[in-house]
Amino acid sequence: MKKLIALCAGLLLAVPGFTQVVQIKGVATVKYATVPTDADKERAYQNAQIAAIERYFAESGEAESQNFEAIQGKIEANLDKFLLSTVVLNEQDQPSLRKYSVAVRAELNVAKLKNTLKSASATGQVSTGEKSQMVYVFVGREVASVKAFDERVVKRAEVTLDGSAKTSSSVNGREGESLGRNAISTNASVRKNESVALKQSVKVETGGSTVRKADETDYRVFSLASQKTAVTSVFSQAGYLVADPDFVLGDQDIPSVNKDYSKGNDLAPATMRSIVASLRKANVPLLALATFDVNPAAIDEATGLQRVVVSVTGRVLDLRGALPREIAAVPPVQYFGLGADNATAQTKALKEASALAAREIISRLNAAGVY
Repeated sequence: MKKLIALCAGLLLAVPGFTQVVQIKGVATVKYATVPTDADKERAYQNAQIAAIERYFAESGEAESQNFEAIQGKIEANLDKFLLSTVVLNEQDQPSLRKYSVAVRAELNVAKLKNTLKSASATGQVSTGEKSQMVYVFVGREVASVKAFDERVVKRAEVTLDGSAKTSSSVNGREGESLGRNAISTNASVRKNESVALKQSVKVETGGSTVRKADETDYRVFSLASQKTAVTSVFSQAGYLVADPDFVLGDQDIPSVNKDYSKGNDLAPATMRSIVASLRKANVPLLALATFDVNPAAIDEATGLQRVVVSVTGRVLDLRGALPREIAAVPPVQYFGLGADNATAQTKALKEASALAAREIISRLNAAGVY
């Protein structure tokens, strides 16, 4: 029974991005003249509801927060359409400051909010014939091997030798003669003294350098074909015309992409030029690129299930004009999935990450007014 409860909790935690009803808190404060009237309290109540909706968009990211500003007027004019229920959590009156505050917990109709956002977006305001086609290339990968290098240490020593020598010597001698009966004999003796004084000093300076080389990481690239339908659906529902890369890119483009991403985080210039040429030939102006780095599975402390984290990085290029230009970028964002085993957790994490990455790209394109 405990395992079943943990599994259910894991399923709920694994798919927050697909929830169409969200509960969130909002707080608002209004000033009043002498005492808070019913009109003042109603105004604070409505402001708290609007604050709850604004908080939801703010927590969804910078692009979503910017998109909220485009539909804020519609939301304020029709609050009842976007809120399923509202509960007052706390009320506070501050007579000395003449301020009245209220905190609420609102249940948001996320589906309604997103539909309103879609209708107000650039793609929602143009006809189908004016909408741009898009090709997305999503690549999943995991670390295959890491080559680490030992530190390269170089030692150096400079030796300076200073020395001086002093020598002194003296010679003493004596000679003598002796006269005999028929002969003369001589004798002599010499004594020599020498002394040498040597003085030297050695000065040693040591130093060196240490060179550290970054690890070389090779990735194992795998297909995200099982997530293709969900991702295509997200882009299509947002109003973009999605073209399958298999029918647009050249025969060597996808293998080149996989090879480049297996060695690093960027595509080689030759690969990028080839992809751009293929898309321009097919009159496809938008290219979305994203990598999904799968981290090794670990035990989730809350549920005891396997937990897999996926890091997503993406960018969108507009190929219209003489030179391609980047019109949207998704900084590294992490998503996770829970499962009874590694494979299940990884599948859920990739499904969650791919759909939410597509939504993040759409939010940034909407914020930039690209269609």
